[in-house]
Amino acid sequence: MGGDVGPSVTVAALLASLRKNPVASALLFGDRPRLVAELRGCKDLLVLNRIEVRHCDLAVLDEDKPSSVLRHKQTSSMSLAIKAVADGEAMACVSSGNTGALMALGMAHLKTLPGIARPAICGTFPTARGRSYVLDLGANLDCSPKQLAQFALLGSLTVTALEGIDEPTVRLLNVGAEQNKGGRALGLTERLLANEPLLNYQGFVEGDGIFNGDADVVVCDGFSGNVALKASEGVARLIKVMAKELFATSWLTRFAAMLLRGPFSRLQFKLDPSSYNGAYLLGLNGVVVKSHGGATEAGFTQALDVTIEAAKHKLPSLLLPILKQKLVSDKKKVPYE
Repeated sequence: MGGDVGPSVTVAALLASLRKNPVASALLFGDRPRLVAELRGCKDLLVLNRIEVRHCDLAVLDEDKPSSVLRHKQTSSMSLAIKAVADGEAMACVSSGNTGALMALGMAHLKTLPGIARPAICGTFPTARGRSYVLDLGANLDCSPKQLAQFALLGSLTVTALEGIDEPTVRLLNVGAEQNKGGRALGLTERLLANEPLLNYQGFVEGDGIFNGDADVVVCDGFSGNVALKASEGVARLIKVMAKELFATSWLTRFAAMLLRGPFSRLQFKLDPSSYNGAYLLGLNGVVVKSHGGATEAGFTQALDVTIEAAKHKLPSLLLPILKQKLVSDKKKVPYE
């Protein structure tokens, strides 16, 4: 029921995703009449038979405060969807609704992995060398050095699990790459990362370094990460608009556009934010994926693909034993302050 449009986008995207993924099935939580109306246009019984609609009288609104949702909306569609993961009925949950409520309900129903204080939103950014995993993208606006160190570990282990990279490079987002840049908190964080044997920490990275592909994992607080995310989405849209204006200036540029239609379409796809939609709430003891609230059908389909991939890898199960072992090891050390 979430997002700027609601079921008309999420249901259409689900039908498209299930056609691509014949072994997947889905539980749809929300207003039954609206969901059934959206499903009515589908004539593919092989797809429809893999969808179960569960009616919910309540939905989480964008303006709802997480604390209020926890108190008054435990039977909302978002809450019951996450609870289905906690109860083992579903392997993953995806939503384009209220981010704060999604994280609060995730922590309430699923809890966090060992040694992790709070989840982080982790998404992928396109780079000159492929893609980078960046976290946090907005769940925690102000983070302690210890939290940032936890995010680094979560991101590194996730890249190894999903990308097969044994020692992914990890960098800390800063206003400069020099050692003396940044405030005291970043300095303390760097010491933690540099002394963590499970990390391949390579120092600071500036904002442009994210897109250069200077690191497999870029760690930052949620405020900086969200600004970077929204700025990159804005630049991608600006390039698209400027390119269209450029190719429409004369008959010669229009002819060039026809010749370059294929390469330009591929470039547009790579720059389209919907091609990278779907961010993990890393740190939860279950797979929860957040879609952009303004996602189109194509964007939400991408978020579903991300969710299915994480479910296939059983992502939290891969991280759990490593984090448990680290927690035991850390208890034997003198606490770092």
